[in-house]
Amino acid sequence: MLAALLAAFFPDGGAPVKAAEPVTVKVGAYEYGVVYYFENGKPNGMVPLLIGLLNGLQDDYEFQLVETSSRRRYKALVDGDVDLLLLESAQWDWQDYAVRFSDKIVTEKDVYVTQSSTAKTDDPFADITNQSILCVLGFHYGFAKFNSDPEFLKQSYDVLLRYNEKEVLNGVLAREAPIGIVSAGFLARELAATPGLGDLITVGPQPDAMYDLVSVIANQSVISVADFNQMIEKLQATGEVQRLWQELHANTSG
Repeated sequence: MLAALLAAFFPDGGAPVKAAEPVTVKVGAYEYGVVYYFENGKPNGMVPLLIGLLNGLQDDYEFQLVETSSRRRYKALVDGDVDLLLLESAQWDWQDYAVRFSDKIVTEKDVYVTQSSTAKTDDPFADITNQSILCVLGFHYGFAKFNSDPEFLKQSYDVLLRYNEKEVLNGVLAREAPIGIVSAGFLARELAATPGLGDLITVGPQPDAMYDLVSVIANQSVISVADFNQMIEKLQATGEVQRLWQELHANTSG
């Protein structure tokens, strides 16, 4: 009788059952504001921080960082190179792809910047689309209704495209164009790293756009939207997600 009971509870003869290996979730990220950036040659930003929180929360999944680019990210998700993109907007050209969106994680905004000397003599923010604007290739902007196509931007507006937000800011300081657009998070990081920068630039009174950042999850992903949302909800309840996001925006009001 005892042997039968043991066999029922321990079908392998009583040896301890090994815990299942966690499922690997490939998390795509590209350089953008404080969402993902490099510091001293190492990945930094909200995505690596969130990955750490997600892995510390549970043992069923192991979230791993996979770097991509703003223009390659669509193909990477469709081809299965990544399972999800962390901190992305549902407004950014996803309508033709077989993807799903998580609940909101944080909110970000993009701001207009100009040289302070320009702001003193003119009002460059009065009519944004009637001037040259420095933007990042592959990024989406409110003034263009989030259409990131380079040809559309060049034909419809006087847009100068650069490869990252640092080049946009440097272009404004070098007077390549009167206006540039950067994320509030990027600006916060630059203000913290560059004493005196706040005296050289002026931020527009209205943002170009304000948007919720979510996770974009491929239909064939190894993790469901429901499971991911449940994890994010637990992390949100601790207050740690918002605390980290606010810390990364310490030098701005956004």
